[in-house]
Amino acid sequence: MIDVEDTPSRLIRGGFVRQAHTGFFHLLPLGLRIQEKLEKLIDKHMTILGASKVSLSSISAPALWKRSSRYNDASPELFQLRDRKGARYLLSPTHEEEITTLVENVVTSYKQLPLLLYQISRKYRDEPRPRQGLLRTREFLMKDLYTFDATPQDAEETYNKARMAYKNFFDELQIPYLVAKADSGTIGGELSHEYHFPTMSGEDTILSCDSCSYAVNEELARKSASVDLERPTADRTSYKSWFGLSKDRSHLVEVILRQNIEVCEGAPPQQKAPGVNPYLLKTLYPELDLGIEDPLSTFTEYWTAHQSPTTSQATDSPPVPQLTRIYDYRVSQASIDAGSFGNNENAVMQRISEIVGSRRSISQTSIDLARFKDGDKCPECGHHSIKMQQAMELGHTFYLGDRYSKPMNATFTTPPSFQHVDVTAVAGGGGKQTQSAPTRKNQAYFQMGCHGIGISRMIAAVADSLADKQGLRWPRVMAPFEAAILATDENKGAAEEVWDLLARPADGWHPLDAVLDDREDKGLGWKLKDADLIGFPIVIVLGSRFAREALCEVSIPRLGIALEKVSMDDLRHYIRARLDNI
Repeated sequence: MIDVEDTPSRLIRGGFVRQAHTGFFHLLPLGLRIQEKLEKLIDKHMTILGASKVSLSSISAPALWKRSSRYNDASPELFQLRDRKGARYLLSPTHEEEITTLVENVVTSYKQLPLLLYQISRKYRDEPRPRQGLLRTREFLMKDLYTFDATPQDAEETYNKARMAYKNFFDELQIPYLVAKADSGTIGGELSHEYHFPTMSGEDTILSCDSCSYAVNEELARKSASVDLERPTADRTSYKSWFGLSKDRSHLVEVILRQNIEVCEGAPPQQKAPGVNPYLLKTLYPELDLGIEDPLSTFTEYWTAHQSPTTSQATDSPPVPQLTRIYDYRVSQASIDAGSFGNNENAVMQRISEIVGSRRSISQTSIDLARFKDGDKCPECGHHSIKMQQAMELGHTFYLGDRYSKPMNATFTTPPSFQHVDVTAVAGGGGKQTQSAPTRKNQAYFQMGCHGIGISRMIAAVADSLADKQGLRWPRVMAPFEAAILATDENKGAAEEVWDLLARPADGWHPLDAVLDDREDKGLGWKLKDADLIGFPIVIVLGSRFAREALCEVSIPRLGIALEKVSMDDLRHYIRARLDNI
């Protein structure tokens, strides 16, 4: 990660992008070349997989999203518009509804399956806080693969083939990446995997085990049940509390843990102090709003206003304030029985006690409610070898089942012997997926999958994490040019010869995508600094040494090679021997 200058600034200064509006960017020639190379590489691996390319409209309709039951949850992040006749439309952030409708109208029989369709298109999301340049924008480029199968078993096979295609794609990029089990979020489905790029600026935390294959997003990580552990005895002053609040502000949750649970520096402000696992609490209480920075003040202010005479009279059925107290397994039974933890003495807690009255509940758990940390016990193999890494999501694969085909009544004709069965071993044991039957005879719902890659995000993530103090460091496969040729004025003719040598095909030589920097208004020193900033994998300089000794000076920053002297006769051989490592 860059310390001196942030990545968005370098992408702008290097001539890759320009910001058009908040959350919207123009791609300049260098940035567009990177994007096109990624698209070409994606096309290659999708073709090998057997997928056909389509191009769907960016315009969708709220009515379609209501059929899939996604509209209400997604509505705040949708760009919506009306035409001159008042018809309502939206700019699609994803295309599950559109592709399902398209296939429903085209595919009628099981004989037309499996079907794999993909597109590379612009997506739109009304991001409330666009930030970090291309990493969090309102308009972004994505590759989406949509798969349609007849049975869950067939869908499992397709899902695994798609995962292998993703592996091959990321391997060819030659960038470090992590594959982790993940939450499906608003997309839906019971099984999904994320593809992450390790970086300190990443928004996700990935847990992996050095002793086994365990790797999950922290959102899914759960510590092993501790039912065999006895509750310790301790003084009640050795505990501290974490507070959370429900979305409707009626339910305050207090989690009580031991003081020695470590602070999690990467957590939001309200989650730092106790190091509690907010994702686990979210599964216990789905209505928790983890975005509230000060739950105690929010709760008391809300109910102080809500219980005023004016507000009470205006509300027919006011919600009831509640307090639930959850104890981590480390909390002693004696302290639970005592029911006081020191924090009840302050004015805020006294006010909360007045608000909730007797509407309290206690939940004693045998679960470790603390967040994971390096060296914790692996839930899968039991070794104390958990490693936590900040990472940035670049791709995501989802097994959807009939999550979209069923509500949208997308079916196909089945053979007479076709049976609708419950399948419990789906995509490597990802969970139970039921293949339910439509009302029409000899019909079945499509078994679907969707697989995305964030192309815009990938450009920003690679730029951020592979940069050094001198500039960006693109992998060769996605660099705007594989090689740059720089020369002094007296060596212009020789520089053109070097370009011909590298950029034209010859026996046993695959041409390089090379650029000759022939800008007449810039000196060689300026061009060298600019080449460092842009991040060409190979830089070939024809300076004073070439005039004296006919030697090129070759730099390959990712391999630590700087201005190594190479003759023109040996140049192809020298570069060919190092291409596979850059």
